[in-house]
Amino acid sequence: MIYYLQFNAANLPGLIQVNNSAHQPTYFLQRLPPRWQKNYELLGMSQDRIGTIQQTSRSIWPNYQVQIGDRDMTKVLHLSNSQHQLMVAPGMHWLIQGHLIENNYIIYNYSHQMMMTVDNIYYKNGHEGFLLNIHRPTDHKVALLIAAVLNQTSRNTKNNRSLKRLLIHHGNLTWNQD
Repeated sequence: MIYYLQFNAANLPGLIQVNNSAHQPTYFLQRLPPRWQKNYELLGMSQDRIGTIQQTSRSIWPNYQVQIGDRDMTKVLHLSNSQHQLMVAPGMHWLIQGHLIENNYIIYNYSHQMMMTVDNIYYKNGHEGFLLNIHRPTDHKVALLIAAVLNQTSRNTKNNRSLKRLLIHHGNLTWNQD
């Protein structure tokens, strides 16, 4: 299953539209306003809540809890605190490897079968997003919420790149990064 997530220009809180392979809206990921916890909700097209992801620790590399409905599906735990990300989702038996700066990730199960790939993409309008290729359709809701975690993890590097790309796209070529 292929899904596209388009982040807003400055990667701010709000709705992230999730489109299917035909680029039709399928879900929304709603990032709740900032506070110490970074939480997301997965919403259906009628704005019904399907699942949530909640930050469970206060560290610079926080951990998360994924729920679908009222059911706890898995935690997402950071194992590596560098630009080469390594996380685990023990409830799904998934290992998440990726690059924080490039925002490309591969998710395997513990038997080394690929479960999902996450590729950073750029839209013509200057926005960034993810292309998700989910190999098991039954896991797509959890996979969408984990993609929100990956977006959150790389937020600081994305904010700078997204703002620069947006300014260039709109003809303002001046960029100072203090």
